[in-house]
This record gives sequence, structure tokens and C-alpha cells, in this order.
Amino acid sequence: MQKLFKRTSQVQKQAARRQRIAKSKNASDTRKLQHNQLRVHNEARRGVFVSARQAQREDWHLGPLAPRRDVGDKAETYGTVPLRLVESVEKMDGKWKNWGIREGDRVCVVGKNERDKGKIGVVRKVAEKAESCKVTGINM
Repeated sequence: MQKLFKRTSQVQKQAARRQRIAKSKNASDTRKLQHNQLRVHNEARRGVFVSARQAQREDWHLGPLAPRRDVGDKAETYGTVPLRLVESVEKMDGKWKNWGIREGDRVCVVGKNERDKGKIGVVRKVAEKAESCKVTGINM
């Protein structure tokens, strides 16, 4: 009977150990995946900034002979960063995980309101509970 109890406890310990190992492996895999995604995201963003710096340097060297970069397809987006490279704010449990906006920040309106869309202003007041903010010259 003692052998049976001993064997049962050994099996239970082994099962618990296997679960701990599997859980730590899953956590490790998740961290590796997040790290790789962040690395790819940062490389893409870095590429945008490097090309912008090169264009600025080229414009400075060429002086008045520099090409116009704010015409054609890039007229609307010249000097901006693509939205896919902007870090998104995630929601957790119905609240913003990282609000990321503080008083005094300069922001651009991207909401549904066509009248105010694209306007730039300075944040006067942040209401995290209401998930909104007051911007000078816009929310009057």
C-alpha cells in the first residue's frame, strides 16, 4: 500500500512539473514573438526616418536645385509617418492601457468629425475616465 501512495505522489509531482515547464515555455514563446514584432516595427520606423534624413541632407546640398518632394502622390503625406508605424494604444478591460496623451502635447484630430479632422492643437485637459481630451481651438 505504501508503494501505491508513493507512486501516486510521484505521478502528481511529475504532472505538476510538466505543467510548470509547459507554462514557462508558452510565456517564453509569447515574449519572443512580441520581441520579434517590436523589432520588425522599429526597423520599419527607423527606415522611414533614415530616408527622411537622407532627403533632408540631399536638399541641403543641392540648395535651390533640390527636387520638390511635396508634390504628386506625396503631397498629402510629405513629412509624416505612415499610420501603420505609429504605435497603437490598446484597450484592456474597457480602459486604455497606455493613454499616452498629456496636457501640453501637440495633437492632430483624426476623429469622425469631418469639420475638425486634420486640425492641429495643444491639449488643455485630459479626461481619462471619459476617454477624451480638450484641445485648444477645436473643442470650444
